[in-house]
Amino acid sequence: MPSSLPEVNSSNVGLAPENRLPRTLPQLMQAIEQRRRAPVLSLADAFRLLGLLDEKTLQELVAEDPQLLRSRSVELVHRLLLTEEDWHHALAKVAGLVEIDALAFELDKEALDILPLRIARAHVVVPLGMANEQFFVAAWAPTSETLYHELCSLTGHSVGLVWASRESIERRLGLLERGAVGGRGLQVLPDLDPGALAPAASHAFTADGHAPLPLEALVVQAMVELGNAADAEQLASATESAGMVRLVNQVITEAQLTHASDIHIETNPGDARTAIRFRRDGDMEHYLWVPARLRGPLVSRIKIMSRLDIAERRRPQDGKIDFSEFGGKALELRVAVMPTHDGLEDVVLRLLESAKPLPLSKLGLQPRDQELIAGFSQRSFGLVLAAGPTGSGKTTTLHSMLAEVNTTERKIWTAEDPIEITQPGLRQVQVNPKIGLTFANAMRGFLRADPDIIMIGEVRDAETARIAIEASLTGHLVLSTLHTNNACESVVRLLDLGMDPMNFADSLLGIVAQRLVRALCTHCAREQPMDEAAWEALLEEYMEGSALSREQAQTRLLDATGASRYGLLQTRHAVGCEHCGGKGYKGRVGIYEILQNSRAIKLLIQNRARPSEIFDIAVAEGMRSLRHDALEKVVQGRIDMKQARAAYR
Repeated sequence: MPSSLPEVNSSNVGLAPENRLPRTLPQLMQAIEQRRRAPVLSLADAFRLLGLLDEKTLQELVAEDPQLLRSRSVELVHRLLLTEEDWHHALAKVAGLVEIDALAFELDKEALDILPLRIARAHVVVPLGMANEQFFVAAWAPTSETLYHELCSLTGHSVGLVWASRESIERRLGLLERGAVGGRGLQVLPDLDPGALAPAASHAFTADGHAPLPLEALVVQAMVELGNAADAEQLASATESAGMVRLVNQVITEAQLTHASDIHIETNPGDARTAIRFRRDGDMEHYLWVPARLRGPLVSRIKIMSRLDIAERRRPQDGKIDFSEFGGKALELRVAVMPTHDGLEDVVLRLLESAKPLPLSKLGLQPRDQELIAGFSQRSFGLVLAAGPTGSGKTTTLHSMLAEVNTTERKIWTAEDPIEITQPGLRQVQVNPKIGLTFANAMRGFLRADPDIIMIGEVRDAETARIAIEASLTGHLVLSTLHTNNACESVVRLLDLGMDPMNFADSLLGIVAQRLVRALCTHCAREQPMDEAAWEALLEEYMEGSALSREQAQTRLLDATGASRYGLLQTRHAVGCEHCGGKGYKGRVGIYEILQNSRAIKLLIQNRARPSEIFDIAVAEGMRSLRHDALEKVVQGRIDMKQARAAYR
């Protein structure tokens, strides 16, 4: 017999017979320890042990291609010699992974709290429980690196994978789902007759909307119900079917639980499937494919929830959903429906879950900027503006400023559209242009209601800007936002709206321009010392667009870290681990540019100076531009160069 195919048996690899498979976490730990001491198996050994390939077939494979088995080639599956499950079973043996019976294993009571049933169903795995600081999961493809990283990300734990047959996993999931229906929760299963259990199918959960539902089952249910409709395009019954209602509710619930900021529903013509994607931490992530036949009912269901015209498909429509009205948790969604080609429509839902304000110290501000913004908050009158694109954190910054001065000694009014952050003590008004409650009208009302501080969600027109400036000149602190690229452009934008430069210059306290970028994962970011070439390139990029000298740029960068020379600096780079889902980034951090009004800046505003002139004076007086702040955060190890450049390019 060739040396490449040694004979093995269960005794020389320490394998337990099937009736001794571990059934509890302590037994699993013991079995894992035994496997660590067992000899290493080859792929051929695994095929023999599992009875997947006979000796003759193995010899023929080796004769045809000596490297086929050594390379662990999946070509064996493609040749239909093995099923995909058999292939993964053999790889699990080679990897030394323990095998269990998913039907008989006693699950930890908190296993489904860590890995919810819906997610387990989507990945075809059974959560077993925590042991030795690892969360163990049974899978039929446990050597999949993609599966491992996804489970680490979803659970927030280091995951240990064991092998179980797909049939036993699906049947156990079906039992767990039935247990949830009956309110029995997680069960420890006794000896069961596998033949008495049907594979898991579409099990409807209780109507209260709190129990997780298998998305795949809901899609199937919606398809079945749609098949009974006489005309799918009329959508009359399909949009109100139980499957479609639950499917939409489940998508929104999952987006809320995973902290997504937006849900994108993207329809495609013909038989192409509809994509549902989430935006999380600024990046788009695929979530679910929906069959083409469900795209019409899906869009119409959302239109019904947001009280839009389901018959109108040619014009854009905007609406809102109060998710609590449909059995969900407290959540408001802003809905935008946009017609696309071939008579189709896309939908974007922005999640506006009410949140508490963040302290200024949690915004990612440099100490100098935090002190400056806190100083703005303490002023008794004047105008403070937050500038930046949609989703850059402007409202969060303003509410953090309000939290600094939200005391019983001050009366604070806000007009917002929508109200995203709530604070006890604030008198918050939801703007509604349809009934004439605009920002300008709200401002007029506030001035008659004895305010100390006023926050206006956005300066959209000359009327709102004029009232805001007048209020700031008559003894009120006014906060608002602008959709501009940077602080200096904001000055010119307001002057272009027709503001009197003398009044504006007198009222302005400062402008905070900002962006949000992805922060490096603190668990896996890799440090790299900065050599001379990298330092020189960084200095050139820091000076670009400003009148700073090389010495000034060097001083600012070193001061940001407290280092005395560049040789002590280290940058960090994204790698990827279980904590960040393999992306290398986790969470977001703000990049800021804060223009403080000064005597010189005021004179420039009064003379209608160009943005570049205001910028040069502000930088000379100590302002850090978006570029400067981003690059300083690079040498501080908080972000990498890719994210820094995204903030100012």
